[in-house]
Amino acid sequence: MVHRQCFLACFQLLVFTIIVCSLWWIFGYLGGLTSGATQLYWLLNWHQLLMIVAFLFCFSNAVILYRVYEVDYPSQRKLHIGFQIACLLLLLAGLVFVVTWKLEEAAAETEETEISSNSLYTFHSWCGVCTVIAFVMQFVLTVVPGLQAYYSQLCVWLVVFTVLCSVATIVTGIEDVVFYRYIEGLIAYSDYVTEGMLVNTLAVLIMLLLLLVLWAWFRAPYSAADRVEYQDMGSSDNTHATRPLKGVDV
Repeated sequence: MVHRQCFLACFQLLVFTIIVCSLWWIFGYLGGLTSGATQLYWLLNWHQLLMIVAFLFCFSNAVILYRVYEVDYPSQRKLHIGFQIACLLLLLAGLVFVVTWKLEEAAAETEETEISSNSLYTFHSWCGVCTVIAFVMQFVLTVVPGLQAYYSQLCVWLVVFTVLCSVATIVTGIEDVVFYRYIEGLIAYSDYVTEGMLVNTLAVLIMLLLLLVLWAWFRAPYSAADRVEYQDMGSSDNTHATRPLKGVDV
């Protein structure tokens, strides 16, 4: 129990540090989250922040919840679905901000009113599309009664794929913002030293978080293989039969 609590404390501290570093970068170098930020960057800043909170806090906690949280199974289930719903809402909000940013940018430059196919040419965009598709698939498998039992192994690897894609999307998105500002002449390479150290630190912390999530997901002491789940959650007398948990529960 102690090692689980230590792991959870370190995990949450790392997530908190990532969010603080992200806010430091956004407010210290990108103009903040208000409409006064340079060249519509406030829209992009909101997109970055929402996606970081959605996947690095909400979804990561949903992934490790069954492995680390010391609560009964019904509470685990409710928390798991709650984190998933919060991630979905933040994901949708983040997509709204980035689509609005693309539309505003296109209107300012070419007076177009829709996003062209040129908006999805980066590796970051492709990773983002894969992340959204994988997350929605595993979300449906998780919340729809009965589906998880039939597609448990698919759900397991969808979660892993979503975690990997989300981290790749966030890291490449950070690098895309830096590169975009550089080619637009908003920053000079000689002036990038301090910001570069912050951005690189942020990327390393995100990769470290990825390792912790995968460790908790697959490592035997933290896995769900030795835990039990309630077989009859609808019992009114709170006397639930239990059975060994087979495979990996998501």
